[in-house]
Amino acid sequence: MKEYFSERELGKKDLKSEKVTVSIYNGIVSLYKKYQKNFSYEFPDTCPDNDMVCGTNVQLLGAAIKAQIPEMETPINIIWDENDEDEVDKYPLLDFIEFCYSKIVDINESDYHDWFKHFHIFFPGTQNIKENFRIEVNQIFARNGLVFYLDKDGMIKRHLPTQLDYLLQHLNIRTKDDTLNELVNSSIDNIRKPNEFDRQIALEKIWDAFERIKTFYYDNPKKKKDSAQKLITNIAEGTPEFDVLLESEFKALTDIGNKYQIRHFETSKIKISSMKQIDYLFYRMISLIDLCIDKVNKES
Repeated sequence: MKEYFSERELGKKDLKSEKVTVSIYNGIVSLYKKYQKNFSYEFPDTCPDNDMVCGTNVQLLGAAIKAQIPEMETPINIIWDENDEDEVDKYPLLDFIEFCYSKIVDINESDYHDWFKHFHIFFPGTQNIKENFRIEVNQIFARNGLVFYLDKDGMIKRHLPTQLDYLLQHLNIRTKDDTLNELVNSSIDNIRKPNEFDRQIALEKIWDAFERIKTFYYDNPKKKKDSAQKLITNIAEGTPEFDVLLESEFKALTDIGNKYQIRHFETSKIKISSMKQIDYLFYRMISLIDLCIDKVNKES
């Protein structure tokens, strides 16, 4: 989809907001209305004469939406009486977008039925409308500076800070330890999700990966410190004082994992109170994990 004049002249908005306003909600609803016939494969309205599909049964579709997303207001309509800048609950809307993406299909309207004044609908099996829907959703998000985007796998994800996103895209996770690889990959998947709970899981997984990579050289729990020290020495590669820096960082991150609600959730542990703090801690840890994995990959 082509850029608007303001984007060409002034550049695109920074994608940093997580606030879903009424105007954004209405924009998504307008797409839903625009593509309503494209839900007719699973929710068909049929011709009285021959039972051929001629449209979407909106009542069936609405019932399915309500069953899957109880918090979503149905029937799905534009909000007319609210301030456009008022915030709405983002989670039902983001779930709704994923639902729509999973159900939307390409259609061909042909064979006009003059008596009932409708076309019969056929399904070519292509994916063009699904991609159009995704692009238009993402344009609404981007034009409003939202961090969210609809990926091709049908999941709503969020854009990460540029440096963190670059690091994650170039992280080479191929150690001989499958569990370590799984922990790191799981943490990356979850940090991109919009829900705070998922991002909290991302922190937990990346801290678990940190504790596991400390045992890379010796899997005996009694030799965990020896294994961590060998990893630090190997990463330092003889650079003066770099091993001291790494020892300090290993200890600091270990203490953070023990002090905050990351791996342990006793009432005495400190709750992390903002998304920005989660991003900061994840970025700090994944940077160290990247350094460690680069070394252990070469030795695997």
